[in-house]
Amino acid sequence: MKKTSITLSVFILMNFVITMTAFVFNGILDKVAISLNISVANSGLLNTMYSYGAAFGVPITLILFRKIERIKMLKIILFITILMTLALVFAQNFVQLLIIRLAMGISANSYGALAISTVLSLSAKGRQGRTMSFLIMGSSLALVIGIPLTRLLSSLLDWRSIFWILNIIMILSLIYFQRYLPEGDHESTKLNLKTELKYFKDGKTSLIIIYSTAMFIGYGAFYNYVTPYLLILFPSIETMMSIILVILGIASFTGNLIGGYVSDRIGYVKSLLLGAVLQLVFMLLIFVSQPVKWLCIFFVILWLMSTWFTGLQLNTGIAQVTQNKSNFMISINSSAIQLGTAIGSSLAAIRISISGIQSIIFITLLTSLIIIVIQLISIKKYS
Repeated sequence: MKKTSITLSVFILMNFVITMTAFVFNGILDKVAISLNISVANSGLLNTMYSYGAAFGVPITLILFRKIERIKMLKIILFITILMTLALVFAQNFVQLLIIRLAMGISANSYGALAISTVLSLSAKGRQGRTMSFLIMGSSLALVIGIPLTRLLSSLLDWRSIFWILNIIMILSLIYFQRYLPEGDHESTKLNLKTELKYFKDGKTSLIIIYSTAMFIGYGAFYNYVTPYLLILFPSIETMMSIILVILGIASFTGNLIGGYVSDRIGYVKSLLLGAVLQLVFMLLIFVSQPVKWLCIFFVILWLMSTWFTGLQLNTGIAQVTQNKSNFMISINSSAIQLGTAIGSSLAAIRISISGIQSIIFITLLTSLIIIVIQLISIKKYS
């Protein structure tokens, strides 16, 4: 039991690191743009390329390496992620950065998909919601501590130094996994494409994946640009941006934690509908409160909380629908999330160049309506 707890703690720490590799640029997007002499919209491509790599690369990776045992594959993918992070640190120009971010999206999120299935396999079904909430806690901590700290220390440490620190943590985690996470014949380790493709015929599975894509189009459009969005609306908060990012991180942590308990009590189906409604309500409130600084920021905080409440349900739902027997479907859902984020970020960049950053909110409003409809259809057909 003690060993399992330590192992879970390492997975939580690694989730913190993987989230930091994904979102470290978010808190300093404006500063990265200045340092690379590019526009804010173009600097957002560092996140977009990462998401596209995750969306298309993860399923292909799991298919190509389907004969490798899950734990062994997890270690290999983590090692590749370490190499990609080193390459990022030594990149010489913006084009190289984009290519490496694409590759990092593949490796880091392949690790993430394998980590989810590995951790859930160690948990009883009745506690999977809470186990997922603890695992995702690492991501929340990255938003609470990591990204705001990055903003705060941006005058002392550049982004390359931050990636050096993250890489050291990954190396130590790999050493732990190599020593204490033995390889073996675990359930659902090897990929049987015929069996996996059967899950696509299950309407519940398909609707979760469609929901994931739609929701994260809206999430990617708004959250990827939330720092410059707030700074352009309210320039006077520049000196307080690190504190606001901390509060946003706490909101994500709280939403995730509440989501785990609610999922275990009322199930992921009702939780997904609740989360969709909350996202729509808070996004509408953000829109109408734009002229009022602190009220608008308050609703941004509540909106982010609702997205993390909902995001947990997606991973829990796909695991329960497949009875935690499909690494591939978990990776497909993760890819849907990343694809949605990449599309949303791309749409936001286009929208910013045409109508200004304030207009990105309309993308998220539309997707919030769409996921409510999707979940109502799911409940009507399958409940």
